[in-house]
Amino acid sequence: MSLALPLLLLVLAEGKTRPPEARLLQGPEIITAFEGKTVAGAYRDGLAFRESYHAGGAIDYWDPRTVSTGQWSVINNLFCTFYTAMNGGCFRIVQVSANCFDFYAAADTEREALETGRRSDYTARGSVQGLASTCPDELQA
Repeated sequence: MSLALPLLLLVLAEGKTRPPEARLLQGPEIITAFEGKTVAGAYRDGLAFRESYHAGGAIDYWDPRTVSTGQWSVINNLFCTFYTAMNGGCFRIVQVSANCFDFYAAADTEREALETGRRSDYTARGSVQGLASTCPDELQA
């Protein structure tokens, strides 16, 4: 009996320190996570990016090679971003931790976003600026 209590406390303590499970965001959750915010991060190849998602659907995009404006929307639970100076696409958003989001390319067009059987390719990881990032230092999955 004297060993059971310390073991139970250890199990409970481990449960409290375990990070939250990553989860796929749905449409309204995507809007809440990003609308009116700026996300900064890195693509899978290490290239940094920063993107502001304005209320009403406008985007301001920056990376070391390109600056662009565009539009964002949520279609069929995918986060779609299309630009004036470059291609865009639609992404599944996985919230890895409180302020860490993985982007998975799922469709190249809005039409594809409405179809089933979309792909899911890891593309980038980012966090909302102005809040402490909870992404790992290396920013990659």
